[in-house]
Amino acid sequence: MKDDIALQNLCLHTHNIFCDGKEDINSLINNAVSQGITQIGISSHAPLKIKNKWSMELEQIDNYVIEIAQAKIKYHNKIEIFTALEIDYIKDKTYSFDFFRNKMSLDYTIGSIHLVSHPISKELWFIDGDKNNSVDNMNRIFDNNVRYAIENYFAQTREMIRSQKPDIIGHMDKVIMNIGHLFDPNSLWYRDEITKTLLEIKKHKVIVEANTRGLYKGKWNDTFPSKTILRQCLNMEIPITLSSDAHHSSELLLSYDKVRQELKEMGFMYLKGRINNKWGNFPI
Repeated sequence: MKDDIALQNLCLHTHNIFCDGKEDINSLINNAVSQGITQIGISSHAPLKIKNKWSMELEQIDNYVIEIAQAKIKYHNKIEIFTALEIDYIKDKTYSFDFFRNKMSLDYTIGSIHLVSHPISKELWFIDGDKNNSVDNMNRIFDNNVRYAIENYFAQTREMIRSQKPDIIGHMDKVIMNIGHLFDPNSLWYRDEITKTLLEIKKHKVIVEANTRGLYKGKWNDTFPSKTILRQCLNMEIPITLSSDAHHSSELLLSYDKVRQELKEMGFMYLKGRINNKWGNFPI
């Protein structure tokens, strides 16, 4: 698909003070306009059914929608604004994606896994946050079995894709961030998990984001997913978008130039963005 839309700065994955972001929605958008951003998605962490410190409260949904609607009016001739959510999936512990789609008239959804459920104990391993805490909890919950923990992460991701049908997969291999030193990502079993997940992504026509947050925060040495996985996406004709996963407007375009150039060198020509309420192609 070729839409011949000129080069644009798309930021479809952002956070604000409704969740663990650092700015209110109006400030985030105002600063995005000043940086020449042409499309921005307001995508707070969706409410969970379990207590945590980083997601939006269910009672705030109406206020969230109202603030975005007001911003769409205020900035209608300066920037395209989309109502979105980054939604976690844990069987029986999260709201369905359709619950939010129907309640909030979302423009799109980002499906991400931050908490991995042990299939028997149902304890949750938080893959993000402090590295030492993440490693300790993984070892405790999964009995020091890194492979088993990772396999469950990707199995949960595939179950989310099949059952919830997100538009975008958020930071697909972020599981590697805190425990990448504990295993070899070139292992056949790990590559197999990636391939199985990409096949599910392609089957359900999901977009993969190239997420730059690990790079500019200094928490990882590559995008999420890695360039190796992005090359697989290219070979499998899986569409991608570029995202900073910004938690402050100062992060909106961080590492974009570097990653854009890398994507071009791989052979990618387009990023997915929104055109007339549908997904379309924008030159990288």
